[in-house]
Parts: sequence; C-alpha cells; structure tokens
Amino acid sequence: MIRGLLFDLDGTLVDSAALNASAYARALGEVGVTSGLEGLQAQAAGRNWRQFLPPILARAASTADPADVARRKQALYADMVGDLRLNDALLALLSACRGAFRIGLVTTASRANVDCIVDRHGLRAVFDLIVTGDDVDRHKPHPQAYLIAAERLGLAPAECLAFEDSDIGLASANAAGMQCIRVAFEAGAAGLSSVPATAGDGVTVKSIR
Repeated sequence: MIRGLLFDLDGTLVDSAALNASAYARALGEVGVTSGLEGLQAQAAGRNWRQFLPPILARAASTADPADVARRKQALYADMVGDLRLNDALLALLSACRGAFRIGLVTTASRANVDCIVDRHGLRAVFDLIVTGDDVDRHKPHPQAYLIAAERLGLAPAECLAFEDSDIGLASANAAGMQCIRVAFEAGAAGLSSVPATAGDGVTVKSIR
C-alpha cells in the first residue's frame, strides 16, 4: 500500500530549467567561462552542482573554485525565483493528498536553492520532510536521497510513490525500490504527463489538467 508521496522539485513541481541555466551561465561568465544555455540545461538536469560544475571548469582550464561559482549562482538565482512557473496541477494533487499520505520533497538542489523557492512560493508547509542535495553524500541517480526520505518518514521504500521529470530521477527512485510517475511541463501548461518512462519501473499516467 502506498503511504508516502515523494516529489522532485526542479522540472517537477517548478519549471526552473531555463532560469537555473541562466544563473549558472552568468556565474560562469563572471569567472571567464562561456557556456551555452542549452548545454547547461542538459548538464544540470537532475544533478547537483558538484556533479557538473567541476568538469565544466576543468574543460575551460579555469582555476575558479566550483563552490564559489555555485554560491554566486545561488545569489543570482535568488533574484529570479519569483518568475518560476509552478506546476499548479501537481501542486493541487499534492494539497488534496495532505493528511491521507506523508508528503516529502526529494531534490538534488542545494538547501539554499530549495529554501529560496519553497519560501518565496509558500510551499514549505505542504511537506512533512525535505531532503536536499546537501543532505546526501551520493546524488541522483544513486537512491540515497529517496532512501533517507523513506526512513525519516518511517516508511518502507515500497510504500512510497515518487514523482520525477528526468531519467536520472526515475533511476534514483527505482533503485530505491519505489514506483515512479513521470511528470512533464508542456507548452503553456503543466501537469502529469503521458511521457513514456524510460527508467526501470516508472509508471505513466494521463494528464490531470
């Protein structure tokens, strides 16, 4: 029986890819590294900065500290989060499930980024638990974040249903022993999508819009 619902943040509850990439591009530009927005979006999707900033800087022969670039990105991003598009359909589902299920947020994003988004958009109160990229040693697609979330909620992984947008996220949830529904933002709207799940036992559903 499913007793817990675990939601990814970027690309799932909020459409953040373009703004996230723009903030990284500006932060990298300040240390002399030029990177295209589309490439940054692809490299950052479902990943923590520790997984993609070091190789970007290494390829550019930059001596900049990845942590410093990440901190600068966070400062820039904080001014942008008000423009994020929310997945209103999925948030409505989440709110309707409050009380009947334990609700968790499981993301690779840094605690600073998560705090900025959930506080700006009034989302903190809907979650029983938040696990960020700062809470784990191994990031998605490793299952650690989902396993931590299940343990802290007092649930078995099989009792949790995850909501993810990326192959990396799907792989992480599946590796933790959870079923996963793939979510997608579409042009002009957002919600649960019939986009095929391509990792493990991901479940597909029709739109709830």
